[in-house]
Amino acid sequence: MAIITSLLAFVFVLGIIIFVHESGHLFTAKAFGMRVFVFSFGFGKRLFGFKWGDTDCRVSAVPLGGYVKLEGEPGDHLSEDTQSLGDGRDFVERPRWQRFLVYLAGPVMNAVLTLVVLWVLYMVGLGEPATISLPPVIGATLAGSPAEAAGLQPGDEILAVDGKRESTWGEVAYAILIRPDADVRLRIRSGGRERDLRLHSTTTAEKAGDIGVRPFSFVQLVTPGSAAEAAGMRPGDAIVRLGGTLIRSAEDVKPAVVATGTHPVTVQVYRDGRFFDLVMTPRDNGSGPMIGVQLGDKLVVQRYGPVRAVSAAGRRTGEMTVQIFEVLGRLVTGRLSPKTLAGPLGIAQQSGQAARQGAEVLWGFVAFISLNVGILNLFPVAPLDGGHLAILAVEGVARRDLSPGVKNLIVNAGAVAIFLLIGLVLYSDISKMSIVHKLLQ
Repeated sequence: MAIITSLLAFVFVLGIIIFVHESGHLFTAKAFGMRVFVFSFGFGKRLFGFKWGDTDCRVSAVPLGGYVKLEGEPGDHLSEDTQSLGDGRDFVERPRWQRFLVYLAGPVMNAVLTLVVLWVLYMVGLGEPATISLPPVIGATLAGSPAEAAGLQPGDEILAVDGKRESTWGEVAYAILIRPDADVRLRIRSGGRERDLRLHSTTTAEKAGDIGVRPFSFVQLVTPGSAAEAAGMRPGDAIVRLGGTLIRSAEDVKPAVVATGTHPVTVQVYRDGRFFDLVMTPRDNGSGPMIGVQLGDKLVVQRYGPVRAVSAAGRRTGEMTVQIFEVLGRLVTGRLSPKTLAGPLGIAQQSGQAARQGAEVLWGFVAFISLNVGILNLFPVAPLDGGHLAILAVEGVARRDLSPGVKNLIVNAGAVAIFLLIGLVLYSDISKMSIVHKLLQ
């Protein structure tokens, strides 16, 4: 069932993003009076559709995005069947600036989709875990992680990553995420004293870069009349240890309580920047021993009116754009391996996870991937839009067209490079799958 959900969500996400991208090319070409032969949602065999002037608007058999076919484009084999050659509607006969805008319109529409989706989400109410905006005080270190080996303890605060000050968990998580399998220098505050620490990050199936630190697990609810209430626990407290068990996540609490039974247990609590112990006796009401707390990520919902939502959507889009360009910069300079990127299988898996968390998360994922697709399409490698834009820019500076042979060579070389990159990322996707790890063991 999870595989079907992931597949359907992947088709939904990719279909919307590429459909909107190709719509940008279509409407811009139409606006300039260019002849568009085909606008297809999907690839392969035509299922059904309708005619819009010269354009066959169709739905095709494979619903993974779509394409636009313009008269005179490289690879156009339809013009020979028309009686309208030389009427000025051929793509290559139009001024370079018009062709430039047609190519640019696809990535621009991806950015517009991101802005519109975020605008609607901020008006409806966009929620994010409260821990993202909290100071990066370590709640737990994972067993066998670089952080545990380096001696980091609950209560230590991460002040900076590689010399850059970070003030929230979201900033720290991102800074480490883009440094997989690399030496990471941390500035730590522990017990009022600051020190520098260097450790080596790892790559996991879930994260590109990880050092094994997690925020506290906060109490969201204390059951009235429970052992936790009697001991003085409050919502907002963080449980650090229960008996001899380090609480690394909300899922660790129940097994630790069951192991204790109905005997008194000491619970280490973090509240308002200090640690202290509470002693409580779990109670069994017929379903096993419990202390009466509910842990989890508290959501902070950001909801604005239409005008403020535009500002919030623009700000978030800007933040994501900066992060995407930082990742691209690291890829180009070799500080980040392409193997850490998510390929088709990774995006399908993430699409399924987003879909299972609800419509808000799924549409947020659409906004994020759409912006990535738009920016990556601007990369100056043909046959991406950015490659065609670069060719037009070179021709504009030289004031003459490149020969068809040179253009074909550039496009073919770019296509080979892109397919090699896709193959590398796909191999990385497959190697991260748990079933592959089991087969190799």
